[in-house]
Amino acid sequence: MRKERIVFTLLLAVLLQLCICGTDVVHAAEIAVTVEQCVISEKNVTVTATSMAVPVSADGTYYLFELKPYELGVGTRRDYCAKAPASAAASFSIPLNLNSASSKLYSRFVVTVLQNGSFVPVSNEMYITNPEAVATKSTAYPARSKKGLTADWRYSDELANLGVGFASYELDVSRFFTAGGIPYTYNGKTYSFNASVVREYDVICTRLAGAGCNVVMVIKNSYIPAASDLVVPSGRSAGKNCYAFNVDEQIPAEKLEALMSFLANRYSGSMGTIHTWVIGNEVNSSNPWHYMGNVQADTLAAHYAKEFRVCYNAIKSQNSGARVFTSFDQRWNYKDGTRGQFTAKEILDAFASYIRVSGDIDWGLSFHPYPAPMQNCRFWSFPSEYARLNLIDHTDDSKFVNPANTDVVTNHMMQPAMLAPNGGVRHILITEMGFTSYSTSIPTDELTQAASIVFAYKLTASNPLIEGIVFHRQVDHVAEIKGDGMALGIRTETGVKYAYGVFANMDKGNSPEYTDFALPILGITSWSQVGLE
Repeated sequence: MRKERIVFTLLLAVLLQLCICGTDVVHAAEIAVTVEQCVISEKNVTVTATSMAVPVSADGTYYLFELKPYELGVGTRRDYCAKAPASAAASFSIPLNLNSASSKLYSRFVVTVLQNGSFVPVSNEMYITNPEAVATKSTAYPARSKKGLTADWRYSDELANLGVGFASYELDVSRFFTAGGIPYTYNGKTYSFNASVVREYDVICTRLAGAGCNVVMVIKNSYIPAASDLVVPSGRSAGKNCYAFNVDEQIPAEKLEALMSFLANRYSGSMGTIHTWVIGNEVNSSNPWHYMGNVQADTLAAHYAKEFRVCYNAIKSQNSGARVFTSFDQRWNYKDGTRGQFTAKEILDAFASYIRVSGDIDWGLSFHPYPAPMQNCRFWSFPSEYARLNLIDHTDDSKFVNPANTDVVTNHMMQPAMLAPNGGVRHILITEMGFTSYSTSIPTDELTQAASIVFAYKLTASNPLIEGIVFHRQVDHVAEIKGDGMALGIRTETGVKYAYGVFANMDKGNSPEYTDFALPILGITSWSQVGLE
């Protein structure tokens, strides 16, 4: 029985690899080798492989090939990087060549054998799984409070008094390539990043970190003509909110590697530290939040796994203390038929599978449990036209996840297939969740917004697996008010809302004057009625 499970796992691994990388097709009979480990060991990369049935080869030798993220497979290549006797257990050691033109930090490796004059892949492909081994920095991971805000750097002097534990901000990679001024040499090439953009983030990161916050940076990508090569080729169509990163072509992939390394190095110390990196935004919604054209769910998940891997290795190889997260929206199992929009669960599960078979790493999960619909500030009840749809429950089949059922996500992440490499539950954050004080469609006001924030915080903070909760946002955003009819800030440009004082005090031990005002709005007389306190 155990042998059958192992064979099935090998078959699954190879099939997944064929989907993610477009690698050379091999016959099932030749699938016999499992790459068990691919790690940095001092200045080398050590690859170990096992086989229950040594595959047929012309010369009794395993040949190891290195593949860059943008390379689809071995093809007709003959430039293997190492070899070993074909046996039940094999080990290869090759130079890492860190920060040189031949660096293997971002490479994956595959075992081949020689058959009929060609090198035929007979194993899964695996990336380096411990890039942190070469990091020269290791910053602490502060956690003053679980509560956080999508921050506005202009009001950063308020964050400490508000007791903000997590301060979230966005960074658009394309902007750094629209001009030059800041040189950075990486892997044998010198890049020049937009000096004004770099100085902008110097100020942002210094102020947010200086306020004592865990800085959360959401890494996004826009379609900017001057830097359009950073967008995946299939997604180069203007008009979307965000785009998938181009790791399919050599030059853009190397530009992304260099930029992420530069950022992780620069913002791990005197310029302020980015402690939490979120790669992409609501990636299950490819249209319009992680656009890569008209693709299927599996293609999106496979590509995102490659994007994530590049960013992860770049960040962790600079700062071993940083944490790197995915990003998914609230539509756990809900599909509205829009092309390019997929459920969070299907993309998350596929992403996790691709990462697992190609070398598991310590990725974390972030998600956005907004109300359904998003203008429904009273998330604990639904407008009549939504109530009959049964959008929220506490099972893995729930259509949506909102503040009342985050256990759906955390329970899912406790499954064996979702656990971290150390066997524990992965780090989990809510990096966006908001409630409006204004709506053109559903009645609300400042008092209702504040009650929603209190209730949502109490519910989500009581989930021990959720480490941080970022409310969107600190200051009302004009585009959100105009576009979605939503005023999500706890303050405006000119003053504070009722939610401001509530937010500042709602996580303090005994503060009924800041929380109990919400009870009649919720239709209850005590928090114990909803299982709190």
